[in-house]
Amino acid sequence: MLETQTWSKEELDDLARAHRNQEIIEGIVQSVGFLNLPVQEDGKTVIKETEVAIFRLRGGVKAYCPESEFSERKFKTLNGFVGSIQNMVIERIDLDHQIAIVSVKKADKLKSETFWNNLEYLQKKEALNEEIFEGTVSGVNGKSDTIHVRVDGVDCFMLRNDWDWNRTFDISTAVDRGSKIKVKVIKFDKEQGLVRVSRKHTMEDPFSKLENLKEMEVVAGRVVEVSQIHGLFVQIEEGVVLKAIKPRSLEEPVVGDIVSCRIREIDPRRRRGKVVIVDYPRGKKKIKDLGSFLFE
Repeated sequence: MLETQTWSKEELDDLARAHRNQEIIEGIVQSVGFLNLPVQEDGKTVIKETEVAIFRLRGGVKAYCPESEFSERKFKTLNGFVGSIQNMVIERIDLDHQIAIVSVKKADKLKSETFWNNLEYLQKKEALNEEIFEGTVSGVNGKSDTIHVRVDGVDCFMLRNDWDWNRTFDISTAVDRGSKIKVKVIKFDKEQGLVRVSRKHTMEDPFSKLENLKEMEVVAGRVVEVSQIHGLFVQIEEGVVLKAIKPRSLEEPVVGDIVSCRIREIDPRRRRGKVVIVDYPRGKKKIKDLGSFLFE
């Protein structure tokens, strides 16, 4: 059942102006349920029970978005969007009941037109790699190692290696749906509607910091891989994992060991390097030691 509201003159004026100018406004999904609402079917308006996202707009005004107006994509349920912030356009104002019917889908369409035009402009200016956009993680596909990100009404994607500079991580635990992130557009195809983005390219390349570390006598690291075939690998900085060797006099490391090492060589262009493990500064133990916070 629709909840009848009482709007102040100021609230009504704000809603009427936003409706008249088709302004994109913001609200939070307060709840999801099934209500009888007017929806469009075959070009006609009919009253139909439909899943509805119920929004709270600024000032506490309540608005309703039918499932058909929430997204171009089809979702099994809108429950997963409760608590999320969405942009929308006011489609209709019912003065008798003082309720606002809104469309997230239409706001996305307006934003997407601007987004595509902006991408084409930046590409012509050869400035696409300089622009940073804000996106929202909309989903994660662990099977294909793909992360879906919504940027200005457009569904974009990034591959696992586009997330950050780390070699290994589990995207199912590292990536949170609904989180806001900064991204750069790597490439796009407007005809196919494809946009690949990267969170990693908004961050400083950790390999650029290694030149300073080369001058150090020893640096701290954590063993992240011990393989009979591939050898030893040590994480020196967040996103920097280097191949390691050790003298025969040292005990064999295990994954998780904190080590002291000397940097033997660095190749930033090929993103490779080599270190020599010289000691286990806190003993040969797999413990939550005081230095481990550097790598968590």
